[in-house]
Amino acid sequence: MLSLLLFTRKINRTANVVLALAMLALSFDVFNSAYIMFGYYKEYPNFIGITYSFPFLYGPIFYIYARLISSGDNYFNPKFYLHFIPFILVVIYGFVFVYLKNSEFKLALMNTGVEDTLPGIKIISYLKPLHGIIYVFLTIKVVRVYNNKIRNTYSNIERINLNWLRHLTVGLIFVWGVVVISYIVNIFFGKNIKMDYLIYTAATVLIYSIGYLSLRQPQIFDSLIQKPDEQQSAETKTKPAERTSYQKSGLTNEEASDYLNNLLKIMETDKPYLNSELTLRQLADKLSMSTHNLSEILNTRLKKNFYDFINHYRVEEVKRRLAEKESDNFSLIAIAFDAGFNSKSAFNTIFKKHTGTTPSQFKRQIS
Repeated sequence: MLSLLLFTRKINRTANVVLALAMLALSFDVFNSAYIMFGYYKEYPNFIGITYSFPFLYGPIFYIYARLISSGDNYFNPKFYLHFIPFILVVIYGFVFVYLKNSEFKLALMNTGVEDTLPGIKIISYLKPLHGIIYVFLTIKVVRVYNNKIRNTYSNIERINLNWLRHLTVGLIFVWGVVVISYIVNIFFGKNIKMDYLIYTAATVLIYSIGYLSLRQPQIFDSLIQKPDEQQSAETKTKPAERTSYQKSGLTNEEASDYLNNLLKIMETDKPYLNSELTLRQLADKLSMSTHNLSEILNTRLKKNFYDFINHYRVEEVKRRLAEKESDNFSLIAIAFDAGFNSKSAFNTIFKKHTGTTPSQFKRQIS
């Protein structure tokens, strides 16, 4: 049912289709595990080994899902298919050595052990956890970039559902960690110690929780991050000789300084940070510049991302208002909301990060 919902959901459609395929594959894998564990393979031996290649699916699927959901792109890049080469190779191996064989041969495999019968199968078995761990690191890298992108785009991120990030990262580490431990245990203690139940339970919880969270996750980057062609048209054309540290953005140092001065002036006079929903695009439009150039200036000139830059001004606004006598007539949270914050927890965390003290402690200190 959850797979069907993901297939039909229009938001993040391509990413959800990829995740739905992962759910179907895992469901089939779990059924196959039960098929082996409860001995059904003795009555229906033709299905033996049919999901052996599936572990080479999950790493690429999660990685591609993370790439798609973090970019907000519904385009499935044909290069993504390259990640499934190991899976395809193992499937071909299965056809050559197992799938097309008769029932007696397959039952003999289960009785004698595949590692003692099939050539190269032990190498493939040890490649499974290695392949999975590689994709864990690749996915974590994507998640980190995604998290940085959010902080370079929004001034408030509390209403953006980031639970899928934490679930995906922690879940992948846990699942593949269990797989690696199971291999180590089997090497040192023999085949009698198995952790299949734990592996499949953890994988099932991970995939279905990510699927549930995906249904609640908005396509937050739609129309917020400019594409390269949009960035180029919005940027000032300069001669190569005039460019220095802003070669990627097309800005000269003089242009960057002018933009920075204009930015700081508007922050003091217009106070756009008072808008709790302020985004990078909105501020860039106000400055008549591209989001790419604005982000570049914040990162290189001020050494801050958009999130920290805006919330610095909000903290200063709260400090200024708390210093006024009229502040006694308002609660701390009311002042925080007026300054652009949209949640108490975010306000307390950000205020302490920038001042080293809590809002209430700061108020007592200046009283």
